[in-house]
Amino acid sequence: KWHYKYLGQDVEFFSNLATPQDQIHNKEAKGEHYLLEVDKPLVLPIGAKVRFLVTSADVIHSWWVPAFAVKRDAIPGFVNEAWTRIDKPGIYRGQCAELCGKDHGFMPIVVEVKEKADYDKWLAERKAEALQLKELTSKEWTLDELKERGDKIYHTTCVACHQAEGQGLPPMFPALKGSPIATGPKADHLHRVYFGKPGTAMAAFGKQLSEVDIAAVVTYERNAWGNNNGDMVTPKEV
Repeated sequence: KWHYKYLGQDVEFFSNLATPQDQIHNKEAKGEHYLLEVDKPLVLPIGAKVRFLVTSADVIHSWWVPAFAVKRDAIPGFVNEAWTRIDKPGIYRGQCAELCGKDHGFMPIVVEVKEKADYDKWLAERKAEALQLKELTSKEWTLDELKERGDKIYHTTCVACHQAEGQGLPPMFPALKGSPIATGPKADHLHRVYFGKPGTAMAAFGKQLSEVDIAAVVTYERNAWGNNNGDMVTPKEV
């Protein structure tokens, strides 16, 4: 995934691979943009000089969009810089161009370039969403609401490693179905999702997901695939 932050605008989001798992596992026909589609594209305006500041939170990646003549390495502990100006609206695609690990082939880049007025409207909508998300943190959630939201988060963020039915891919990615973490104390479960597990492939999601989404996905995992704990984690607890 790629994390985009619009500096000074209070807008940021993660852009995740959106290709269905059934296509990846050859259970259905591959689409036109197989492995080159995301849930949330980077959005930019035409005619503006856009400055990129690029870094990494784990290993070396490379943000590459050929049409922009931009290929910049993302290196932990360093900030690299690039810039571009786009004069034609449309969809532009790229990929991670540095062999970064097992998911190297699953890091597409999609940039949607809009006319200035359309871009300003999009940015205003994203700012409104950010404010709404802050309000959701203090909302009184029900178990069913958290499970429904957590289902979506899980199948976007967690499914590649832990699989659709929570069976995992042992030994690298342990099962969540019936696991000591997902059926044990919820404080331990929340801690694992928030901070990850050093020395393993389990990433820390505390800075990747909102309080609402962390609460939702933990609640979902504790009540899916027969775990049925019947408890929930609220955004306030996160």
